[in-house]
Amino acid sequence: MNKYGIKILNILLDKYERSVLSKQGSNLNLQIKTSIMKIFPKYNHSDYYQERILIDTVSFELQEMNLIFLKTDEEDNIIDFKLNLEKNAIQRTYQMTKRSYLPDYRAKVLEYIKNLSITIAWIDEFRWKMIELLNNYRSVNRYFDVKNLSELQDIFAVLIALENQKQEISFRKFSLKVLKDSKKLETIKGKIFNIITEFYPDIFTSEDELFAFFNVLKNPGFVYLSGKIVIKINDQIIDIGKLNSPFSLTTENIAKLEILKIDDINVLTIENLTSFYDTILKDTLVIYLGGYHNSLRRKILLKIYNFAPKLDYFHFGDIDAGGFYIYLHLTEKTKIPFQTVAMDIETIQKYQIYTKKLTQNDRKRLNNLKEKLNLPVIDYMLKNDCKLEQEIVEIDYITKKD
Repeated sequence: MNKYGIKILNILLDKYERSVLSKQGSNLNLQIKTSIMKIFPKYNHSDYYQERILIDTVSFELQEMNLIFLKTDEEDNIIDFKLNLEKNAIQRTYQMTKRSYLPDYRAKVLEYIKNLSITIAWIDEFRWKMIELLNNYRSVNRYFDVKNLSELQDIFAVLIALENQKQEISFRKFSLKVLKDSKKLETIKGKIFNIITEFYPDIFTSEDELFAFFNVLKNPGFVYLSGKIVIKINDQIIDIGKLNSPFSLTTENIAKLEILKIDDINVLTIENLTSFYDTILKDTLVIYLGGYHNSLRRKILLKIYNFAPKLDYFHFGDIDAGGFYIYLHLTEKTKIPFQTVAMDIETIQKYQIYTKKLTQNDRKRLNNLKEKLNLPVIDYMLKNDCKLEQEIVEIDYITKKD
């Protein structure tokens, strides 16, 4: 068989593999076909005559072998190709192209998944769901490539390792630790995100937020404090209020930290580092959690709240879906009664010239937020097609809401 025959069969098999997995049960009603012009756009060109002879010859040979069916016009010019879906014909087509038969892939994947012993409930739920989908010939492409058992093994390894990652680690180091390759996790992180957002009980709005939740960060940074607070770490007493700059803490030091005194009346968490440095408020302990907060970083807030529950607690972030999801996550995870600061209609109106239009995904996420957050600003954003990054916003004072 010449190269044109191989090309025809490969394109038909590609379509077959994409289609058959999306069907439940029998594939008798499936038709896998494609036009000759899609495969060979120059088929009718006069300067393509020699190639056309080879294409026609091999096409009729494939039809005689009962691998494909041809549709032709009155002059025997080929119009389109249709794959013979009889089991024996499909198997021979795979053999001719030296490709592995798709059901063989499925069988290997099913055997692997069924033999796994998973003790983590949500990962085991994912495992059983994949068994169900594969048994019903339904697509699993958003979770893994059915033709790549090695990828699936990596995915399960990462899912289990994420649950067991109790200390902060860089993204690439985690990849090296789990997959023996610092860049490999990057290639499957999208599928990891799809799996976890569907099967894990928490809500995540981005890949970075998800991995940070499991203590895997692009570049693990510091938690910064600025205000009148005295702490003790390893018997060292530090009066942060007397320093001329913010004080940085690693998550290891947060675990060891003891609060001795707080002379501020407000506590303010800030989403972005630039805004943290730009914000100077009287009688306010200002905290930057290093972007996405995880359980290790939230400990500093819980220690402060347990030490001084009567202080007023506030959060300042972007006036967009991501900013409000971070605020929601913060309140749900800490149970601290945070109020928002400069995340309202008045702020958007004040900085209107700096706003951006909402994307379709923004609108979807904001509508979902309305079910959990009763904030008029969300309706305003949807109605007026706007969002605002916090870096442009200046805070001079904090007013507690009734």
